[in-house]
Amino acid sequence: MFNLEKERLEILSDIHKLGYESLRFSIFNEHRPLEWETRIEFNPETKEYEVYATMDRASKGGVFRFKKFEEAQEKFIKNLELTVFINKTSVDNGEVPEYSSPLWEKTVEDSR
Repeated sequence: MFNLEKERLEILSDIHKLGYESLRFSIFNEHRPLEWETRIEFNPETKEYEVYATMDRASKGGVFRFKKFEEAQEKFIKNLELTVFINKTSVDNGEVPEYSSPLWEKTVEDSR
């Protein structure tokens, strides 16, 4: 039995623990994908969880499908962690990040 509200709260708890609230993500939402967004959806027809990231112009990257929530949750969190890593690396290399977030933006203190 699927309890999407309970599962959504579990993922939100993980996001809060990691301090990832400023990231762009969508958890079981019906809205159209936004740019640079990590998404987890539930497909009621196939009874599968779908995890993917959008890029510029909200085009989809590869879609990962899971029968078990725990596996989808793990992939979703890993995608968020990868988003932070990629954007921190971009900023460190003087490149423009995908979008603005305090998780990778340099502050005045960082430049000292």
